[in-house]
Amino acid sequence: MKKILISVTLTLSLFGFDKALPQNKTIEVLKSTPLYNQLKSIKNAKYKAVKKDGFYIIVVDTPKGKALLYVTADKKYTILGKVIDKNGKVLTPNFPKNKQIIQNGVMFTFGNGKKDIYIVTDPECPFCRMMEKQKRDILNKNYRVHVILMPLPFHKYAKSMSYYILAGKTDAERAKRMKETLEGSNAWKNFHPTKEQIKKFNEELNKSKKAAMELGAQGTPSVYDKNFNPIPWPNLGEKK
Repeated sequence: MKKILISVTLTLSLFGFDKALPQNKTIEVLKSTPLYNQLKSIKNAKYKAVKKDGFYIIVVDTPKGKALLYVTADKKYTILGKVIDKNGKVLTPNFPKNKQIIQNGVMFTFGNGKKDIYIVTDPECPFCRMMEKQKRDILNKNYRVHVILMPLPFHKYAKSMSYYILAGKTDAERAKRMKETLEGSNAWKNFHPTKEQIKKFNEELNKSKKAAMELGAQGTPSVYDKNFNPIPWPNLGEKK
């Protein structure tokens, strides 16, 4: 089962307003799949499902990660991976998000635009640095950007960089520190937080982590509109 979960680890987010099936109905659908015996042996696994466009779409959330299963409406076939419609769009469930959890995880806001967006970012992430380089002016001009810091565990210095950013006392100062860090500044190396500061920063980052999880972010940068729908970051600023 571990291999299955790894092979279909979610690279999508779960948003919106699709009504989840009752848990007993979800289990009933799962029992029709060849994976049920493996799934029921996993401790603390959680399931959420919707019925959409001729499929049951089931999110399997385990301590090892998340997986997405598609089961045909007649329950004859189980699909691991992605189902794509004729327009090239991946079929995904749309579960409602807890707005309060997400807003509590915003570490600072910058930008002079009228549109609200949320960005889950890691100051050591090379793709976040790429977005900074390509989209900074567009972000400042077109959006109010609500930043959710998510220092990834495999980035050695991401948490230290985040501490340096969070030491800023205002939104403007935090945004400035973030910008400089993403541009390659090493100023964060000279910041040595106290134990009290580390405790405070970790509490903030824990809220940020919960917000990222609520959004369903699976990597950085992840960008969402005001309704918490995903936006491919290269599309930021494009006219529709």
